[in-house]
Amino acid sequence: MTAVVDYAGSGKLWLTGADRARFLHGMVTNDVLALAPGTGCHAAMLTVKGKLLGDLRIYCDADGILVETDAEARARIEEALRKHVIMDEVEIDDRSALGEIGVYGEGSRATVEKLLGELPDLAPFAHVTVGGIRVAGARDLGIDGFRLFGDALAGRLGVRPLSVEEVEILRVEAGQPRYGRDMGEDHLPIESRLDDAISFTKGCYLGQEVIVRATQQGRINRKLMGLRLDGARAAQPGSKLSSPARADAGTVTSSVVSPRLGPIALAYVHRTVWAPGTVLALREPEGDRAATVSELPFSG
Repeated sequence: MTAVVDYAGSGKLWLTGADRARFLHGMVTNDVLALAPGTGCHAAMLTVKGKLLGDLRIYCDADGILVETDAEARARIEEALRKHVIMDEVEIDDRSALGEIGVYGEGSRATVEKLLGELPDLAPFAHVTVGGIRVAGARDLGIDGFRLFGDALAGRLGVRPLSVEEVEILRVEAGQPRYGRDMGEDHLPIESRLDDAISFTKGCYLGQEVIVRATQQGRINRKLMGLRLDGARAAQPGSKLSSPARADAGTVTSSVVSPRLGPIALAYVHRTVWAPGTVLALREPEGDRAATVSELPFSG
């Protein structure tokens, strides 16, 4: 099976200038200075209070750095970057009009190589440019594959992109938070399971003190968890959770009806009740129903 996702409209910023790596290193949560051309990383940008401004994918080239983010976060990411460019030799160019697709699944390599020719093995975020197309290794939606940057790619591959609904089901099954829905300026990255986007050994970056303090204390009050829901329908985002142990047990952020798993949801759950297997009450106008806490990603 090959799954194609159209990421048209995602935010893409191209950074050039002699200070680009040092500047970006001080703005994001991961280690940009360690990146060599052809490599990349997951990262996040935070407010001074350690809350999320955006979820980022960073790709390093010899002549620039591509910063890619969700469409909902692009404007605030660009604003924050430009605000902090003062004496640095850095230029920021909006490349959001550039097309982008994801190709995932067992047939993903054959599908991409049919268009572009043989590819090297690419770990997530490692990338090459072939025929003017940037090809990056990826593991999105819980499936290995590639992200391709270029124009009119879906039509050239000859594969129908997944519908919005199909992508949403795979995203929730994989437990991957979406900016603007499951995470935002009310959340710390470690609450949203973005640990792979954080370097805990690098030097200073915007919002670092809050993350270091929370990590050293070894305690956050809530965390994104999965829920398996009784019944046959999805939950409404914003629905509240409760339990005998805690009335304000959490809040649902995303929910779908999975053909494989039935109704499931992502929710921020309080630390006192987030152990997998804990049964919570999902509060709905039609009446309460059971919601069982699950680890992420969901297993069959």
